[in-house]
Amino acid sequence: MLTVKKIAAALGGAAQEDDPVLEVTTDSRLAREGCLFAAIEGERVDGHSFIPALDEKFHHIVFLGSKPIERPLRHPYFRVEDVREALGVLARVHLSEQKARIVAVTGSVGKTTTKNFILAALAPAMQASGTVGNRNNELGVPLTGLAVRDSDQAAVVEMGMRGLGQIRYLTRFVRPDIAVVTNIGTAHLELLKSRENIARAKLELVDALGPGGKALLNGDEPLLYGARPEKECYYFGFSAHNDYRAEKRGAGRFTLFYPGGSLELSLRLEGDHQIMNALAAFGAGHLLGVEPEKLKQGIESFGGDGRRMFTETVGGVTIIDDTYNASPDSMAAALRVLAGKSGRRVAVLGDMLELGAYERRGHEEIGALCGALQIDCVIAAGERAEALYQALPDTVERYYAPTRAAAEPLLIRAVCPGDTVLFKASNSMGFDRLIAALKERLGEKNE
Repeated sequence: MLTVKKIAAALGGAAQEDDPVLEVTTDSRLAREGCLFAAIEGERVDGHSFIPALDEKFHHIVFLGSKPIERPLRHPYFRVEDVREALGVLARVHLSEQKARIVAVTGSVGKTTTKNFILAALAPAMQASGTVGNRNNELGVPLTGLAVRDSDQAAVVEMGMRGLGQIRYLTRFVRPDIAVVTNIGTAHLELLKSRENIARAKLELVDALGPGGKALLNGDEPLLYGARPEKECYYFGFSAHNDYRAEKRGAGRFTLFYPGGSLELSLRLEGDHQIMNALAAFGAGHLLGVEPEKLKQGIESFGGDGRRMFTETVGGVTIIDDTYNASPDSMAAALRVLAGKSGRRVAVLGDMLELGAYERRGHEEIGALCGALQIDCVIAAGERAEALYQALPDTVERYYAPTRAAAEPLLIRAVCPGDTVLFKASNSMGFDRLIAALKERLGEKNE
């Protein structure tokens, strides 16, 4: 457990008292007795402005910040140049005293779902904590490390990246025992220019493994298979060479082969991409030494998380909400799930961001895929999505709107009871509002 003296020693400060620090927060609304409040200077709110009031409110609290505080404080205040880096240093100190083994997850698509799948897989066998939501950056990763409890046997940490060197930076503070790379896609092409560079950036997680560390990589991806022969690597996927592989796939059911055996699995989530996520979860748990039957129990209980292929039926219309984010890879996976549905299939698709020079081609390929999958109706919304719309074949009933708001009346007119409707776009498009508008209209029709 962190104490005031440990914080002082780690950050090069001094402290008289040695009170325990029960938790760390950057949200003044969540501060409580015995916590460390880290002041983050944001675009709209500066956390330093809350320090004087918190100093008055609590009997035991510690502060971390990068700015001078004008008035004297009753409680310790550690001033550093970079608050995020200081939290990383504290996370490293904290984790050095914990027994939890670190499973770190990265990849172009599916990081958060895979992380949650792993947590579900481990739940029947051990206590584990993990990244909340998708807090996978230079602030979220240290906070995840600092939240690991003395009773945790494992911690599942999601690590994102925007460029080369970022994952290497994160692993300075939270070093993996098991490194999981889900895939190499086309997200971040705008910055990294090529899939080869994306692979290099993701493989920084494997490079950070110490003695005894193990990597679990997507073996169906040529940029990952055999990429780090000097490390202890295991592979998952559909190809025969994988250590953890799925065969006899159909309707969420498959046979999972693993070193030493096999078993039947039935998922609550649809799509081959979810089978891949489940393989990664099983492999991570197996490498941690969890019994296969317990991993099966945990994986089969996992029902997904909101805005990632969340399915519900309203007014006779089946709505698939996959609006959290989008790339050509994840959009293609979602469309394949939609194509397997009975009845009329409607895809409401929006802009995919951060594709760089691949932007137009990526949208055009999705339009062509809609035709190949025989999607019945496509509503494309957004400036970039116009290329998707233009690539749709004449066999597809299609509509285009330059903005999300302009797509709403098209959606209301196009959707009928019995349809299955997929919503998919980058998060900033706000497609959750389209879903809310459709649900409201469907609710009105049922009154």
